[in-house]
Amino acid sequence: MKTEKLFFIYVAKNNEWEKMQEQDWGYVSTMARFYHWWAKRYFDINLPVEADILPVVPGLLFDRMSVAYLVRDHTERSKDIYHFYLSYFKPFFTDCNTEGYTAENVGISWWQRPAEETSETKRYAYYADKNCPRVSHVLAHELLRIKGKTKKNFFGKVHELWDKHTSDVLPYLYFDSQFKRVSKGDSYKFVTLDPEELL
Repeated sequence: MKTEKLFFIYVAKNNEWEKMQEQDWGYVSTMARFYHWWAKRYFDINLPVEADILPVVPGLLFDRMSVAYLVRDHTERSKDIYHFYLSYFKPFFTDCNTEGYTAENVGISWWQRPAEETSETKRYAYYADKNCPRVSHVLAHELLRIKGKTKKNFFGKVHELWDKHTSDVLPYLYFDSQFKRVSKGDSYKFVTLDPEELL
């Protein structure tokens, strides 16, 4: 199956989506552009990228927010597009150790928000530290699969690398708002695993 596009979908509760759009959309839309550059720079994959918000209306038992709900949404939209859901819930049914889920052409990553209201600068820094590495983890699974790597590589190697990052054996990569590589002590906007360890 050929992947035609990478589509980030920011999942929000129906009664909160306007607030999420106002507070988070600047970061989410810029992050989508960053990951377009990141995939091209490190994986030599140049997919068109889009981003949108998905307001979810609470429904009946089988329409409650879950991995199954998002996978169904992915199937209804198009199986040829890699839908990456930034979800307000932590996927429970997963064999991915980063509060995420991955399958062919679909990824889900838990999107955390600060517990209290804070400034945009602090909120964006929180997203860079908490969410951006998770997104790079789940995205790396799919980018390696697209490149034709075996499951041992596109799944196992990513998890081995993740363990090195989370145990401070290997540092994450840090990038500023111009997508330039910087150190952790500098002003940064995006944080990712180190893809050079995977290729």
